[in-house]
Amino acid sequence: MTSTTARHSETSAAPATNRLLRGIALIAGAVLIAVLIKGDVLKFYWFPLLTGLTYLVAAAVSRSRSTLWAPGLVITSFGLAAALWFKDSARTADSFQLLALSVLAIGLGGVLVALLNEYAGMAISTMSLALSVLLLGAFLLLEQQMVEPVAGKPDVYIALLAIWGVYELVRSIKKPAAA
Repeated sequence: MTSTTARHSETSAAPATNRLLRGIALIAGAVLIAVLIKGDVLKFYWFPLLTGLTYLVAAAVSRSRSTLWAPGLVITSFGLAAALWFKDSARTADSFQLLALSVLAIGLGGVLVALLNEYAGMAISTMSLALSVLLLGAFLLLEQQMVEPVAGKPDVYIALLAIWGVYELVRSIKKPAAA
């Protein structure tokens, strides 16, 4: 079975238990992020790290060989870099050093994806990796440009994460169509 075949069989006909576990993990992550970020336990700059870790937990508990690993690794790498950068309140977002650190972190996420594919027999697609970087860049641009309703407000992101979790739950209970 090629990695493409493995990838398509997992995403199109994932066992119901895997989808159920993935959905629960995504919803739990959304709730945890809401409590920590909206409850002011952690500052907003921790949001990407928490989101990336949610993806990694969802990928791990659902025993995924492809789904969520690329965004999990890319966003976690970036999120850790951002959290460490902004922990020092004197640092600003309009720094070339932050840009370089971000590119380095995103590249690290990509390298980790490649290593999982090469040495752990994963089937993480290059499209999944590319889309993770593209969407991260798009959301960062929306934040930087202060576009409403996303700028500095985790509600939209939390809602998207929860909706994705609900989608996985619904898909886990749907009966496959008869051939």
